[in-house]
Parts: sequence; C-alpha cells; structure tokens
Amino acid sequence: WAHSVSQEEVEVDNILYISRKSWWLTPRPMLANLSYLQIIILVATCAQNTGYVLLRRFSQGVVHEKASPGAILLLGEVFKLVASAAMIVKDASHTGAQKDLSPWGKFMWMMSTSKVMLVPAAVYLAMNMLSFIALARIDAGLFTILAQAKILTTALFGRVMMGKELHNRKWRALVLVACGAMLITNQRAPASVGNFMSYDFYLGTGAALLEITLSGAVSVYFEKVLKGTTTPHTVWDRNIQLAIMSGITYVPISLMETRGQFIFSSFTMLTVLVSLLGALGGILVALCVRYTDAVMKCLATCASIVLTTVLGSLWLGAKVDFVIAVGSGIVVVSILNYFDEGGVLVPTVQQPSKEVPLKETDIEGGGSQTADRAERNQQGKDAN
Repeated sequence: WAHSVSQEEVEVDNILYISRKSWWLTPRPMLANLSYLQIIILVATCAQNTGYVLLRRFSQGVVHEKASPGAILLLGEVFKLVASAAMIVKDASHTGAQKDLSPWGKFMWMMSTSKVMLVPAAVYLAMNMLSFIALARIDAGLFTILAQAKILTTALFGRVMMGKELHNRKWRALVLVACGAMLITNQRAPASVGNFMSYDFYLGTGAALLEITLSGAVSVYFEKVLKGTTTPHTVWDRNIQLAIMSGITYVPISLMETRGQFIFSSFTMLTVLVSLLGALGGILVALCVRYTDAVMKCLATCASIVLTTVLGSLWLGAKVDFVIAVGSGIVVVSILNYFDEGGVLVPTVQQPSKEVPLKETDIEGGGSQTADRAERNQQGKDAN
C-alpha cells in the first residue's frame, strides 16, 4: 500500500500550489492587466464609499442624528488604529519593525519614523477647514460639482510629482468621467450660486478649488510615500501613523463642535456603524493607493456615485431622471475606456484565390480580340 513519491510528482505539486496561491496576482488582459487582487480592492473601495454615503444620508437626512462630524471621524481613526495594530499582532510580517523589538519598541519606532505622515495629516486638516469656509459661502451643490474635478488634479499631480505619463485616450476618459459625475451631482443637488460678483462667492469658490487641488496633491504624495520610499514601512505601519496624527487634529474640532460636552454623548449604534465604515474606507484607500494608484482610487469613487444614485433611488426614494441616466452612462463608459489599453486590431489577410491556368486557345483568342479592338480604335482616330 505504500506509494513512493517521485521527484516529478513533487515538482508538479509545487507548481500547482504556487499557481493556486498566486491566482489573485495574475493580470487580467481585459481589465488593463489588473490582477484579481487589484480588482477586489477597487470593487471593495467602490462598495465601501457607496455604503458610507448612503448610511450618512440615512443617518443625517432621515433619522436626523446630531452627532458631531469631528467625533465621527475621530472614532473612525480609532477603529483604523485598532484594526491596523491587530493585523501587525496577528502577523509580524505586516510591520517593517524589527521582530526582536517589544510592542512598545515597535510603537516608538513607528512614531520616530512618522515625520513623512505629518504632511497628509496637516493637509487633511487644511482641507476640512477649507471645506467649512467654502460651504459657508457657496451652495453645497456647487461645492459637490467642483469636487468632481479631484480626479483631474490627481492625474496632474501624478504627472508632476511621480512622472506618470498617461495616453491622450486616458486623459479624454478622465475628463468625461469628471463631466459625467458633474452632471449627476448637478441634477441631484442643483446649485444656486447666487451673486457672481460678490466677494463671498469668489472666496468660497477659491476655497473649494484649493481644497480640490490639495486633495489631488495629498493623494499622490501618499502614493509616493507608500511606493517610493526605501524605508521598510508597510501599509499597516503608515495607517497607524496617519490614524494617530489625524486623531490628534480631530480632538479639538470635536470639542469645539460639542461645546465642551462629552464628544460621544450623542452617538447611537448607527453612528458607530458610520464611523466603522469610515475606518474601513481609510484602510481601503491605503490599500488601493498601494496596489493600484491614486487615479484608480478616484475612478472607484466616481463609480460609487453611479452606484449610490441607483441604490439611493431604491432605498431612499431619490429621483432618477434622464440627465442622471445619461451622466451615469458617461461615467461607466469612460471608466471602461480608461481601463482599455487600446490595442490595435490586426487586419485579416485574405488568402489569394487559386488562379485557373489559361489554355492556349484562350490566349490566342484573347490576343486576336485585343488586336481587332486596337485596329478599330485606330480607324476611329483616323476618321476623326
């Protein structure tokens, strides 16, 4: 009953194991050579953003919860910190710290090497302040429409900061994605911009445009930190660093919004779920930027606008008219065009038909007919 395993069988088993283990890393030619892992991350980012927006609308627009937005973001950073730390505790390979260090030693190593994360933390705080300034002076609909240009600023900063070159076909696709998203947001929340000549309008619009510019810059900067640095930090290390620094900035904002009360006093289970989804979004954004790029992260966000519109009409009773349908179609088709590598179609070569050899009688007959035709033509010229 004993069976001796040959060397060939061992090699075959190893090949099958490797292929099964790395199936999600295999590029898919039909989707811009994206692997299964990248597709899963992009789809999860789109689904998370959709659920987060719908749940926030339900929380604030239907239930009318009064929880502090800063406190919601703060709790989300706490969740992200705990989840990232759990991943490191579960598997030591998820951190770049030396394995012989104690947990406190690893934490101190992360904090001592977290200077590069001061930039995104400060930029996120500035973006929140700019959004407050903009929303106090312009309509929320106009602010949302302008925010769709983030995908273009992200692509521009990717070219400037990381030297990424995109084909003109992809630039056209990005412009159409932004235009389609603007159509959807404009139809869902029409902008009453008010007086174009007022100082508040220009100040609010300028603050919104600056916030959009900073969003593109910090997205590319975060991608450069995750991909371009020579330090051994992992995604989970950077998540912990960013969660701590962002959480520190959200504390005073939460205290100002709650006016000295306990910042979590108005929380319900629905609010906690919103914070949990926000934390999941932060983790997925880091994974998306790490394994794809910042532009694809923006594409996933734009795709979530279409999904949010469809589910919002089914769940929250939002109206979907012809303009929204056209805008959604533009977004979907443009995203597919962006992922299309634009391969050249190879023309089919027709096989030459087999010629039937002519007989001598055919050649002689053809020659005599040609001579007669030439003689008649000459006679016609002489007559003229």
